Amino acid sequence: MSLLSFQRALAALIASPELCVEARQQPDKVFSPYDLTDRERKRLETVVFQRGMSVNCTLYRVNRITPIYTLLPYTCLLLGDRLMPLATAFWEACRQSDLQFKREIELFTDYLEKQINDGHLQLLYLPEILRMETAIIALKFLPKQQDAASQVRYIPFDHEPGPLLEALSALRLPEKTPAAGDWLLIIDYSGEEMTFSTATLHSV
Repeated sequence: MSLLSFQRALAALIASPELCVEARQQPDKVFSPYDLTDRERKRLETVVFQRGMSVNCTLYRVNRITPIYTLLPYTCLLLGDRLMPLATAFWEACRQSDLQFKREIELFTDYLEKQINDGHLQLLYLPEILRMETAIIALKFLPKQQDAASQVRYIPFDHEPGPLLEALSALRLPEKTPAAGDWLLIIDYSGEEMTFSTATLHSV
């Protein structure tokens, strides 16, 4: 049981530079929850002062930010300078990660949706773009043996999707705010390639 506790404590330290700093200042507070031998405790107290620990923390965060950058490019573009503070807060709130792309993205998108719903994150276009990219990711991870209907998603948009997505694909925001209204972006992955079309429910 002691070895497992040592591994859990080390993993927690790698996942959080803040916890490493706290362990340097208040080792009793950080390590008391773990069933450690005196030797294991001393090893961990030494580890947090080693230069290699900061490298481990950096590599861990690189592994966690990679799926976010890779699978949520437009969301990252809209977040801009807010991305890293949000990602850091997410990593602190969710230290348990298997570093698998699908699960990591599910956890992060859930975190962003909660921030939006709670009113802590209010950015123009973000809710609709997050819905779109979440749907695209879900479709990409679906087994291709699914029936055609399950390979289609209807994503509500508050702005005309075409001009918005055209601007974001060029890594910029639209120069003119796209028409507001009730729009649907239809994502179809029933074929070999993912296709997109739009439908207008109501526009202003």
